Formats: sequence, structure tokens, C-alpha cells
Amino acid sequence: MRRKNNKPSSFEKTVLRLLLNHKHPETIMGDFEEIFHDIARKKGFFRAKVWIWIQILLSVPSFVKNSLFWSLEMITHHIKIAARVFKKHKVFSFLNLFGLSVGMACCILIMLWVQDELSYDKFHKNAENIYKIIMRFDGKWSSETPWAIAPALKNEFPEVRAFTRYRTTTLQIANEKTQYYETAAMVDEDFFKMFTFPFLQGDTFSAFPTLASGVITERTAEKYFGRENAVGKTLTVNGQFPISVTGIIRNVPENSHLSFDILLPVQILGEERLNSWAVESNSFIQLDKQTSPGLFQDKISGIIMKYDKRTDEEKIAGIQPFSRIHLYSLNGGGPIIYVILFSVIAFFILLLACINFINLSTARGSTRAQEVGIRKVVGAKRFQIIKQFLGESSLFSIMAFLMAIVLVFLFLPLFRDVSQKNLTFPPENFLFFGVGLATVLFLTAMISGGYPALYLSRFHPVKVLKGSLSADASKHALRKILIVFHFTVTICLVISTLMVIKQLHFVRNKDLGFNRQQIVTLPVNDAINSRYPSFKAELLTLNSIVNVTAASNSPVYVSNYNPVYWEGRGPDQYKAMRFATVDEDYINTFEMEIIHGRNFSADLTSDRQNYIVNEEAVKFMGLEKPVGKMFSIWENEGEIIGVIKNFHLKPLQQEIEPLVLTQNREWAFRYVFIRVKSDYVQTALSEIEDTWKHFAPDYPFRYSFLDEKFESYYTSEQRTGRLLKYFSFIAMIISCLGIFGLSAFMAERKTKEIGVRKVLGASIINVVYIVSKEFFLLIGLANIVSWPISYIFVRRMLNHYAYRTDISLWIFFLAGILAYAMAVCAFSFYALRAARTDPAYALRYE
Repeated sequence: MRRKNNKPSSFEKTVLRLLLNHKHPETIMGDFEEIFHDIARKKGFFRAKVWIWIQILLSVPSFVKNSLFWSLEMITHHIKIAARVFKKHKVFSFLNLFGLSVGMACCILIMLWVQDELSYDKFHKNAENIYKIIMRFDGKWSSETPWAIAPALKNEFPEVRAFTRYRTTTLQIANEKTQYYETAAMVDEDFFKMFTFPFLQGDTFSAFPTLASGVITERTAEKYFGRENAVGKTLTVNGQFPISVTGIIRNVPENSHLSFDILLPVQILGEERLNSWAVESNSFIQLDKQTSPGLFQDKISGIIMKYDKRTDEEKIAGIQPFSRIHLYSLNGGGPIIYVILFSVIAFFILLLACINFINLSTARGSTRAQEVGIRKVVGAKRFQIIKQFLGESSLFSIMAFLMAIVLVFLFLPLFRDVSQKNLTFPPENFLFFGVGLATVLFLTAMISGGYPALYLSRFHPVKVLKGSLSADASKHALRKILIVFHFTVTICLVISTLMVIKQLHFVRNKDLGFNRQQIVTLPVNDAINSRYPSFKAELLTLNSIVNVTAASNSPVYVSNYNPVYWEGRGPDQYKAMRFATVDEDYINTFEMEIIHGRNFSADLTSDRQNYIVNEEAVKFMGLEKPVGKMFSIWENEGEIIGVIKNFHLKPLQQEIEPLVLTQNREWAFRYVFIRVKSDYVQTALSEIEDTWKHFAPDYPFRYSFLDEKFESYYTSEQRTGRLLKYFSFIAMIISCLGIFGLSAFMAERKTKEIGVRKVLGASIINVVYIVSKEFFLLIGLANIVSWPISYIFVRRMLNHYAYRTDISLWIFFLAGILAYAMAVCAFSFYALRAARTDPAYALRYE
């Protein structure tokens, strides 16, 4: 049966049309169809099919050859044109190239920082199934939970595959050769199954064969044993407790929020403590892969209320994904804010550089209009012209990208110091970063070259050759919009930076309710604890020392809290408050203010059971006259003898909480605080060290200043402030480059007008005004737009702090003045040069 349709299929015709790429495709395809029809009629449809596919295959080599040849020709052609443009317009081209390279370099550096932040805790194989147990109490979530909650969850819920408690402390570790203070973490055996800390020696199954066992990191092993095999060797903890090294693991990666030098079994704390519901621990669980975290959290929410019958307040248990711990704070905020902030900054800095390219390219569009007109007259299509300009922008982008890589290598050491991160380029995980680099390059080429290509390619040949286009090019509305956007972003960055600096100044200088200056802090060990009265008496004999005290917590961060009772509450009901064990000179040493009652007295042994509370605790208890009221922590009953003025016992991101001070030595001192005379700091340190060696010769002397500890709580804010300052400065430089280039163009375009005005008697000031008035108006509009945006952003940023500075109007005015100042610096050179140009030259121009 003969086929009625003896023609090639639509697919075959499409392939042939593509491969042949003929100027008159319909004509040549008609010839192919006619031959196909004749072969099919004479020799059969199958033979015709074979023939058409032979033609397709024969066309492939020529297609490949021609495509490569013409592609190389076009690339060479674009390179030549780009080189001519660069040579003819050196200033514009350099500004474009330098601005793009700086913007791309900033973007790459921020990408390195963001990737490092996002990589935290991702190296654990089970990271997606590990969760931290958290607790909501008094309306806030806390990462501190009872010791017994993790085993209870493991016993009751089959979804829990493993659990570990995790508590860190600082211990003195020593052997026969050396001794140091190390960060020790007490964990359960499942810790090694849940987390990926590879063993170099030993294994997960024999990590803690006895309570006197310990696993150390590679760095710790080298510190104490050099290159010797450390497994089986003995280390001494706090000068009393020997432990045997049972394993060595790789050093903890820097992108881990868990940090330690040695791991010890948590069972050394004793079963009584571990089985209690005292809130003193961090706990982690690993869930089965099929478990829904949301449903599981609903199931466990009431487990604390089920077992801890002492409370009349609701405590809700929950879970937090392990991979989110570093970035997300439990009650909102966290480093994720800075990740988003700097990602946005990177985008806008790159966008500012691209806007410079667009502005300069469209501004000098009239100088290339004749080129476009002639190309269109000789037959060039708009698509071909678009390809040409996109090719130029791509070449510029590639050149800028190569320069940006050089800048990254040059400034990476400085960026490491500012960000306090050991960043490398290229990073270890290059796949994600490589995709980011490719995206940056592509976006830069498309954003910077896309609009100029569309704009320049639309010129009408007749208008161009008549010279009627030039009047429109200098008044293009989009360019003005982009300039306003450019300065809006820059002003917003400047305002944000100034507000961060103001907030940090506020934090450093805020009255904390105590004096943290000139306070030396010493960690307490068993030797000092057992002989503390003698140690204190010896220190007070020194002329360089003002006062000495000891406490279980530093006043800048009181973390402990326990159940408390007071007169009027039942013994089976309690509230929880922060507390600290102190000696009688605690309040005097820190120069705190007693507003009711009295201080502790060393002469009254009954004060060992008495308490001093802060104003917030009085408010919390609802007592009008607290002094003399009965009060107790657990079963340690006494009375309130004094009320101190509120002081900040946590960083300023958190509100002041109720606090109780006690002298009860059931809770040991952890720190000794020594106030030294400001003129004798070095002398005091030397004398303190001598006294330390006398009382604790087996312990290394280590000290810190309390104000340094206070500053450490704001490290991230300080780092953010420094980074914002740098990036704001870079944004200002990029803005200046754009204004510098546009002012040069404006001065060039107005050369003849300036010459005529000077002949008619215009002064230099008048000429400068002509060149610069448009920029002043646009920057003024940018201020109007940027101020409300900045206000909203700054207010949200400050809401992260419970105690914050006010939003000052002078900062907005200062940012606006800086914007005008940098614009004046940018365009003043060309404006003044245009004003001083000889009118005769100006009138001969064109």
C-alpha cells in the first residue's frame, strides 16, 4: 500500500533547517522535499527515509565546523570591539571594570562567610535526626533541661534511638610533664554513636570502660604526650583524680558548636544527681528517621510535669533540630540575622556595581548610536546587536571576575581578621561555592549588560544619522531612578552602620548596676576552695589590692537557678529563680547598692542561711516589705536580710531576672574576684601570681579581667559592626565611581553649552552648578526614600536587645551629609575642569 504523504517528518525538517542554517530556508527545504518525494515514489518510502537521514548526517560535520569557526570569529570580533571601546573611553571602561571587580570581590568574600555559617554541624552523619531537648518555662524557651529527662524519653518513647547528656566545664589536666586548663565535656556513651567525631585510636564501643576513662582530641594528645601513643596513658584531673586515656579522636572542626578538649563519662557526677530533675544539663536525642519532629514534640510536651511533681507552673518540653542550633536562638534572633543581612548586603553591593555599568553604558549611548545606526543600515538585526553588547558586557564581567579573584586573595587575610574565621579560598566544599560563583558571574553579565543591550539596540537608524538622538540620551528617566536607588542603598548602609556603632557604645557604657572595671577573675580549684579564707586574707595584705570576694557565678552571667520558697507559699509549690553563692564582700567588691536591709556580715554565723534578693525578685514574689520574710532554696530555710538594686546578670539582649544571693557553701565557689588599684595593675598581677603559687602550686596560674568577659558577650555585634563599616565604605566608593563617571560624561556633553555661558559671563560657580545640580536633586530624593526604610530596619535590629539606645535623628542627617560630601568629591574634579575650560575650545567642540 503506497503512502499518501511522501514528505519528511516535521522533526527531520527542523533538524535539517538547523544544521544547514541557510539564508533562504524555505527554498532549500522545498528542494529537499521534492527529492524526498521522487525517491519515495520511485524506490519506496523506506529508501527516502534512509536518504534524508544520510543528508542529515552529512550536514553535521559542516555544521560543527561552521559553528565553531563563526563562533570564534564572532568572539574575536566582540573582543576587538570591546578593546576599541576600552581604548577610546579609558575612564568609563576603567570605572566599569574596577567597580564590577570590587563588587564581585565583596560578594565572593561574603559568600565565603555565609557558607561557613551555614556549614555549622553539617558534618555529622546523623545531623538530620539529632535534636536538642529544650524547655519552655515562664514563657521562654531554655536549652538547659533536667538531668533525668533524656533517659525518661528513651524509656518511654520507642522513637528515641539514642541519647546523651552534655555538660562542659573547665578542668585542670596534668601529667608528669605538663599541666593546662582544658574544656571537658561530660557525656553518655551514645555520644559517640550520635555524633561524627572519628576515632584515630580506640573505638566507640570501648570509650568509657570505667568511670576513670577519658577520650581526648588529637591536639590534646599531642600537647601532653607528643608523638607517643597516648592510649593507656594516665592524666590527672584537678590534681586528684587519675583517668586513663581510652581513645583519641580528630580535632573538633571549627564549624562545630560543640567544643571540647577531653570527654569524660557523665556518670562521674553520681546516680543521685543524674536521676534528679534539677535543671543543670544540655541533652540530645537521636530520633528514628521516620519520626515526625512536630508530632514527637507534641507527645513529649508534658513529660516534665509528669515526673517533677514539685512545681505548680507549667514546664513544656520540646526539641530543636541540631543543625539549627548555631544559627537560630530559641527565643528569636541568632546569627541567622547576620547571615541574611550580609547576604542582602552582598547582593546590593554587586547590584550597585552593575548599576554603575548600566548608567555609564546608557549615558554614553549617544556616542555609540552612530555605530548602531550604521550596522542597522547595512543589514544587522536587533538580535545581532543585542548579542554584540551582551558579548561586550560578558567580556567585561569575565575580566572583572578575574580581577575580583585577585582582590579576594589579596584581602582574604584582612577579612579573616575582621570576621574572626579561618576562611580559605577556594573552600573545601567547592561544589556549593562554585555554583555560587557561576551565579554571580552570570547575574553580573546579565544585569550589567542586559538593559544597555536592549537600550542601545533600539536606536532608529534615521534618527541616529540625523543626529536627533542626543537630546534624549542625557535625560533618560531610568538612569535617574538608578542613581536614586544607588544612593538609597548607600545611605541605608551608612545609617545602619552608625546605629550599630551607637548601640555598641551604649552597651559598653551602660550602667550595669555594678562596677566591672579593674576586676581580676581567677578560676577556683580544690586547693583554693579548701583554703579560701587564708588565700583571701593573704591577698588583702597587698597594697595593690582593694578588695577580694568569691562566688559561684560571674556577675555578668548568672546561669544557675533553683526552686525557691518564701513566706506565704506552700512547701510543695515553688518558683525558680537565678541564684549565686557569694561571700560577705561580694556586694562591696562590685560596688552594688543595697536599697533595703543590710549586707551579709562575717561576724554573724546565721547569715550562712540568710538571703539577699534583687528588686526584680521582690517584684516577682509580690512582697511589699521583703526584709525579715522567711525564704528558702530547697530546704535551706532562712530570711531575707537585704534587697540590692537591680544589676544586669545576663547580656543586655536579655531582661533582668529575679536573683537570690546566698552564703550557703553547699554550692562551691567557682571564681575569685579581686579589685585592684588602677595604677598598680601589673604589680597586682605579679603579686597575685606569687600568692597563687603559694596556695596552689600544683595548678597553673590563669586570670582574666571581668570587663573582657563582658565584652566577649558582644563579639558577634562588634564583628558585625566592623564588617558593616567596611562594606558601607566600599558601597560609598562604588557610588563615588558612578558619580565620577557620570559627571565626566555630563561635563563632556555640556562642553558647548558651558562655552557659550562663559562667553556670556557665567562664573565658575554657575558652571559647577550646571554640571552638578541634577546630582544634588537626585541625592536629596534618595535621602527622602532611604530614611523611612532605614528607620524600619534599625528599629527591628534594636528589638533584638532588651536594653537599647534610642534612634537618633542626627544619624540620618549625618548619613545624608556624607552622601552629599562623597558626591561633591566625585564630581567636583570634572565640574571644576569644565568650568575652567577655555571658551574658544568649547565653541570649537563638535
